[in-house]
This record gives sequence, structure tokens and C-alpha cells, in this order.
Amino acid sequence: MKISSFDLNLLVILNAIYTEGSLTKAAQVVGITQPAVSNALSRLRENFNDDLFIRTGSGMVPTQKTENIIKDIQQAIALMQNSINEPDSFIPAETTRNFKLHLGDVSETRILPYLTKIIDMEAPKISIGSYNFPRKDQVHALATNNLDFVVDPIIPQSEEINSCKVFEDHFVLAHRDGHPLTKKKKITLEDIIEQKHIQISSRKRGLHLMDIELEKVGYKREIALRCQHFLIAPKIITSTDLVLFATHSFAVSHNLKFIEIPVEEVPKMEYFLFWHKSDEGDGGHEWMKDHIIQAYKKAMK
Repeated sequence: MKISSFDLNLLVILNAIYTEGSLTKAAQVVGITQPAVSNALSRLRENFNDDLFIRTGSGMVPTQKTENIIKDIQQAIALMQNSINEPDSFIPAETTRNFKLHLGDVSETRILPYLTKIIDMEAPKISIGSYNFPRKDQVHALATNNLDFVVDPIIPQSEEINSCKVFEDHFVLAHRDGHPLTKKKKITLEDIIEQKHIQISSRKRGLHLMDIELEKVGYKREIALRCQHFLIAPKIITSTDLVLFATHSFAVSHNLKFIEIPVEEVPKMEYFLFWHKSDEGDGGHEWMKDHIIQAYKKAMK
């Protein structure tokens, strides 16, 4: 098959079917009708002499042929996208773009005030949406423009993603003023483990980073309260004897008393900004990425 006789738009549709698992959803992503997607799939099947996708009760399942070629197709699409993007054409004061970010509640607190201030001054027609996507869905959301950026401690294992570290801080133990723990002359890790702890997580299951490290040395703490959002924790901490493993910057910004954890091997909290490679070179995307990075730099001061 010669590339000169092949309709490259078909590859965009093939990738949309692969990422969406549905002809109807692929049509919405590409911006054409569902019958047009069906027709494109028929042409693709003829060109590749393979079914490419099998219809099942759970959606369109790719054949092995599709699995073998999809990475090359996605890389080719990303390269072509980069070639046609025009960074210099982005004019912040004139654009009406909406940027969709995956942020936790603490990240919202750290960067949204800065971003909204910059937008108000430089790009008043821009809007921002903050959303929560499960980790298993983040790459797909970035690939289909349901997200522009994700901030998370874990970078997906995907060749479609570029990333950079935007935040790093060490853990402390936050507690109320006058907590009994502070009356000890020398606080040990055992003293900390004996306390009743708050655990913050929006996930249904899974260990906190600190619990993973504690288990390595044979410790398990008592979780007295599990809640979904960090921003409720300061009110609970200041009015009870519950304690919280939090970053130093979180404790300081919320005027919480804290002690340093007496173990040198305690890991640091790291957050990474990541995005889909197909957005590289886009002027608006670069503008927003630079400001997100700058917002985190200010949050760490």
C-alpha cells in the first residue's frame, strides 16, 4: 500500500475508535457522524485486510493487528499535530479557550488563586475547569481533550505523556496546640504510631505513601478518621487529639502546630504536571503550562 493513495484522516478515526471503544463516541471526538465513522472503519478494514475491531457487549475491542500498529499511528498523529501547531499565534488577551485541569483540593488551593489572578490581568476571556478523573482514565481524558493537564503524585506509564515535577515537600506530623505528644522530651516514631491518625484519600482503597513506608519497617498506625478532602483536616486537628501526616507547606499555610518526623528515610511528597504529547507546541497550552509551573513555585516559597 502506497502512502500517496492512503487517506491519512482514516488513521485519526482509527485512533479515536481505539481510545473511545465506541463508534458513536469516536464520531463525537472527531466531529463527524456515526455513519461516517462506520464507513471509515469499512475502508480501514479493506486497506489493512483485517477486522481491526470486534464489536462486543463492552464496546469495540481491538484486534491484535490494531494493537500492533496503534502506537506507531499515535506517534505519527502527535508528530503531525506538532507540525501544524502555531505557538506564536496565541494571543492571551483575545483567546476564549477553556482549560480543563485535574487537581486535588490542596492543589486547587495552591495554584488556582494565582492562575485566576494572571488570567484576570492577561487573558480575561480564558476560563478554567478543575475536575477529578480516576488515574486509569487520565491518559484517555488527555488524549481526547477532556483534560488539558493533570497534577498528580504518579505519572502514568504511557508513551503518550510528557511530564515535569512541579512540587516537592517533606512530611511533618500536624497536631493541635498543646497536644499530649508534645509534652514528651524526645518524640520517637513509636510515639507517633501510637496516636490516632487522620487519613485523607478520595480513593476507595489503597495505602497512603507513609503507610507503605511504615509497613516496610514493621509499623502500622491506627486510622481513627478517613476523609476525602485535606481542607477539612485543620478544623478537626485543632479541636481534637487526632494527628495528620501533612506536608510542611500545608501545615504552615494553615497555621497548624507540627513536629518533624524522627526518621530520615521518610519519603518526600512530589507532584508532577503531565499532558498529552499531541499538545506540544500549541501556544495556548504552553502559556498555561508555564503559569501552572510558576504557580507551584510560588506555592513552595
